[in-house]
Amino acid sequence: MLDLKSLKVFLTVADLASMTAAGRRLGLSQSAVSQAIRQLEESIGAVLIARDRRPLALTAAGIALRQRGAALVTEAETLYRTVREQAGTQAQLLRLGMVDSFAATVGPSLVKHLLSSAVQIHVASGLGPELASALHERRLDMIVTTSFPETANALERHRLLSEKYVLLVPRSTMQGEIRDHGAPTLASLSKWLPLVRFNGDSHIGAQIENYLRERDVAPPRRLEIDTAETLVAMVAGGVGWALITPLCLLQARADVETVAAFALPDPGFSRELTLVSRRGEYGELPRSIAKIGGEIFRTEWQPRLAQLAPWLVSAVTVA
Repeated sequence: MLDLKSLKVFLTVADLASMTAAGRRLGLSQSAVSQAIRQLEESIGAVLIARDRRPLALTAAGIALRQRGAALVTEAETLYRTVREQAGTQAQLLRLGMVDSFAATVGPSLVKHLLSSAVQIHVASGLGPELASALHERRLDMIVTTSFPETANALERHRLLSEKYVLLVPRSTMQGEIRDHGAPTLASLSKWLPLVRFNGDSHIGAQIENYLRERDVAPPRRLEIDTAETLVAMVAGGVGWALITPLCLLQARADVETVAAFALPDPGFSRELTLVSRRGEYGELPRSIAKIGGEIFRTEWQPRLAQLAPWLVSAVTVA
């Protein structure tokens, strides 16, 4: 999880090229500055500063974080002020719903930023239709979802990201087939292994079924799974193959040693995540939450996608 205070320390070090100078500016000891940088590196999983050079120099990961991090800090401070302004009126309690894949990835850092304003927050996660019903019934104030009718004029929407579906295959079982026949296709996979399906009641499950139907691919219906974690575990165990999104791969903490992802031949098969709220009730807060959510994905989760497969980064577009 990305810590905002540590990020501010890093940006100051990056600007001054000195931990000592950064400590003087921030009123911190050099050891406190060094500890904040180490904690940030551990949370991201990458070295940010080349400490053996004088003056200090940023690594490639550090340069990338500096480019995105300043915007993230600015947006977080804007979000903080906005929530504090609203806290005296209708936003003392913010009820936020998120689909599971977003809640398990971007969600923790987003909620941490919201909590820094001392506003009371209720967080719900689940399937898109359940969240939509809760928003309509005023049991939730805002939701991050993948399915919502565009005709509801009483609502405002702020797109967070779009992501392309990918093929997921067990690395151990498919090694021989891939070596002999090249990258797998829907037709070849249907012959080799069962399809591990998402629950048909979910939006992602329904999307996948429509996609396969339109391409006249009809794998036998033998196995349905409710969660991304279990689905990826089934594929990793050689049970079958699946269609999945990058965010769900991150949610499931997919391991590159056990599964392999391949691009689909149809680049248009994707889904969008959108923040939806009742129009005009929270001022600029929905827009701020959407923007900071996108920055959290860029900063914290794009590097993890690259670790799974570098091409997966281009499969997600942040608004």
